[in-house]
Amino acid sequence: MAEATPSIRTRLSHTLVLVSLVWGVAVAAVVTAVVRHEVDEIMDATLREASQILHALLQSNVTSLSLGVGRVMPAPPHKEELVWQIVDPQQGVLLRSHEAPPAALTATAHRGIVDVDATWRVLVSEFDMRGRLLMVAQTGNERREAKLEATQYTVGGALVVGVLCAWWLRRRVRRELQPLSVLSQAVAQFDPLQPGAALPDPHRQELQPVSDAITLLGARLASRVAHERAFSAHAAHALRTPLAGMMAQLAAAQRASPPEAQPMLQLARQAADRLRRVVSAILTLFRSGTQVKWQRVQLADLMSQLSVENLTVTVEPSSEVMADPDLLAAAMANLLDNAVRHGAARVHIRVQRESAGTCIRLQDDGPGIEDERRALLQQALSEQNYQGQMGMGLMLADLVARAHGGTLGLPRPSAGGCVVLLRLGLPAPAAGTPAADRTDGSTGGSDASC
Repeated sequence: MAEATPSIRTRLSHTLVLVSLVWGVAVAAVVTAVVRHEVDEIMDATLREASQILHALLQSNVTSLSLGVGRVMPAPPHKEELVWQIVDPQQGVLLRSHEAPPAALTATAHRGIVDVDATWRVLVSEFDMRGRLLMVAQTGNERREAKLEATQYTVGGALVVGVLCAWWLRRRVRRELQPLSVLSQAVAQFDPLQPGAALPDPHRQELQPVSDAITLLGARLASRVAHERAFSAHAAHALRTPLAGMMAQLAAAQRASPPEAQPMLQLARQAADRLRRVVSAILTLFRSGTQVKWQRVQLADLMSQLSVENLTVTVEPSSEVMADPDLLAAAMANLLDNAVRHGAARVHIRVQRESAGTCIRLQDDGPGIEDERRALLQQALSEQNYQGQMGMGLMLADLVARAHGGTLGLPRPSAGGCVVLLRLGLPAPAAGTPAADRTDGSTGGSDASC
């Protein structure tokens, strides 16, 4: 199975999402580190401010506090965010807040902020000249909770911003690539062979060189096709006159020749007649400004005008089709000629309506085509790889089918002989034509065997 072609939009979208998420995580990590540091500083500053306030309040009321080991500052029950102690030089707690532990928060006499395991962060300061200390502390859980909340809000906010940015960038990429899709659709409908055909102006400056290059390529293609059509038409016209003279001379020679020369002259006349049909088909197919001229064609009447020697053709009733009569005649003439050259004596033709148009089925009684060869021919027709793969008959018939928006198929016959499916599309509906009128009585699709 062939690997899918990568999509610019998908690749850009995935890259933008990945970059946005990585950016969000990186920013969250940096901001988290900064926030945790700032939270530490703010909470340490809170310790210092609280220590100063408590020191002033306790000092102003030291005479009425009745300091003593184990005493607790009276207060209504509440959750303390900060606890404090007044500690004597022997590590006895003289006075404490009601949630402070009865033992000294720290045994160190170091002045300043001290971490006691992961339980407390303690600010130790002088309380008075007698060596007593004021200890103000926050629990480790309180500090971790504050840091965790700050981290969660920071990371969550950064990720939300990253996701929103990724969503917005993805929408922006889709919008910026939309003109490329518009240009692709315009190119798909661009027919450089139509007079005055031109691509619409692209909506992005970067697409202008692409549009100009496609327009220039279309102009070169149209010029080349015009030259080829002109050459084919002139060549066919130039051949018709000498061919007509050749056939007249052969007919006269056959009438005046002895019996033993009749078979050879008859073969020459048949070859000249086949050459005339081929030239006529080329002239029809490559006429100047080839456009399908849709008409209702009675296939039985058309086939009566394409009599081929040594071939009996039967057409089922109800054989009306929508097609260009000249192009269809060229295709059918070449298919009949193919049948004769490959040993068929009878060809049966039937028409079946399909949802996408009409299918003309030709089945002959010849030896048929080997499965391997038939598969190669079908692949060449599907890929329009005509050179060296088939004769002019199948190639011209396929070109006619494609000019009608259809295809030429070579299904495997259920019985003997060879089966050819000439599928024709539907003409473009005129403005205001009801949908029911566009199918020309179509009753549904069919399988590969028509």
